[in-house]
Amino acid sequence: MNEFNVTAGDEELEYIRQIAREMTSAFGIDPDEAVGRIRRFWGGQEFASKYAAMALWHKTVYSWARHIYYGGQMWWLDGAAPEPDPYP
Repeated sequence: MNEFNVTAGDEELEYIRQIAREMTSAFGIDPDEAVGRIRRFWGGQEFASKYAAMALWHKTVYSWARHIYYGGQMWWLDGAAPEPDPYP
């Protein structure tokens, strides 16, 4: 198993790692927190098949990082001031 506790091919795993890097860069969190947030969000998921991997590819790294960090808050709206989901 990998650090995210997901089943994924090499391309999908690299995409998830890019999301973690975006989170550390954009929000100033350490890599362990980014991995932990992703693990909490996707842990146990399977992205190895073509159809399952499509769940990753439908959003950008930028969007996933914010969706995972802010949870269900509408961070994309003009004037939004979302707070990060509590961690851990």
